[in-house]
Amino acid sequence: MTEHVPSNVLEGVADLIESYGRDPLAIAERVGIPLEALYTSDTLISEIRVNDLFEEAAKVCGERFFGLKLAQTRGLDSLGALWLLARNANTVGEALTLIVENMALHSQAMSGYIANEKRSGKSLVIEVASLKIEKPQDMPINTSITQMIELSLALTCKELRYSLGSQWRPVHAQFRHAAPADIQPLRNVFGEHLFFNQDVNAIHLSNEDFTQPHYRNPASSISIDAKKAAQREVESSIGQSMSFVQRITRIIRLLINDQGCRVDDVAQAVNLPSRTLQYRLKQQNTSYQKLYDSVRLDLARHYLTNSELSIGAISERLHFTDTAAFSNFFKVRSGNSPKKYVKRIARREDK
Repeated sequence: MTEHVPSNVLEGVADLIESYGRDPLAIAERVGIPLEALYTSDTLISEIRVNDLFEEAAKVCGERFFGLKLAQTRGLDSLGALWLLARNANTVGEALTLIVENMALHSQAMSGYIANEKRSGKSLVIEVASLKIEKPQDMPINTSITQMIELSLALTCKELRYSLGSQWRPVHAQFRHAAPADIQPLRNVFGEHLFFNQDVNAIHLSNEDFTQPHYRNPASSISIDAKKAAQREVESSIGQSMSFVQRITRIIRLLINDQGCRVDDVAQAVNLPSRTLQYRLKQQNTSYQKLYDSVRLDLARHYLTNSELSIGAISERLHFTDTAAFSNFFKVRSGNSPKKYVKRIARREDK
């Protein structure tokens, strides 16, 4: 079953589309989103369709930076109860940590983590994973996740500026996708230091930024009991947490950038013996290797579609022994060689 989120995530989308002289209802209908979802906050919609709407709107409006424009009109309060929890944080770092640790309760597609760079600071990393598509008619029109990534990171920077000052920018920002022809709009939001074709989507904060008081709770007046109550509010209003398989998949996706990840690494992350982890996955009719290969295939498709990395560079990034091994892996699972896959995507998007 495709995962769903409340339609409040589409706040401001219809108005922005109309500002370009385009019909938001026509775009919503094209990607399969209920028309009422554009103007109500509690209609359940597919996460796949949300991303598809953002990408389609960017194309129809001729606006490469649709996600950045949308971020100007809204805030992270569109996360609802999840942001209520973060409001109780005492510091900027605590707020970000609360968000990423509970993001799975809000979305099955999005996840995040805080990477400690020790002396240089910390990175907030955001990932968007492909959801399982059970029927051919559920296939999205667009494969890119560029608008979703840039929107999420831009919203985060916007909120951080309330605590860190209106002129604050990240130390640097990283994107998995290729650089656009004009990067100035991204510089306006994320600062001068931008890096593309990276192995993560992230913004980097200094250690000093991370410890600054959170503007929503400057007096550090929220008690532990209040924070627990907010946590319960998040869980009750958004729903149950992700399944065990989904949790393991996310951990693989987060660890894969660091020299790959072994089953022992993942087992340690969930505080289980490796054999117990494998047994529980077997009970769910899957295995560690199947999940690991699924993550590598998803990332391979992303890099082939949205980055400028060579096939050799993608092969190395995803920890294949050589380009031939990667090409064979990709062809067996997708039905096309990497080169043919890129050509097929290009033809589809040109239509």
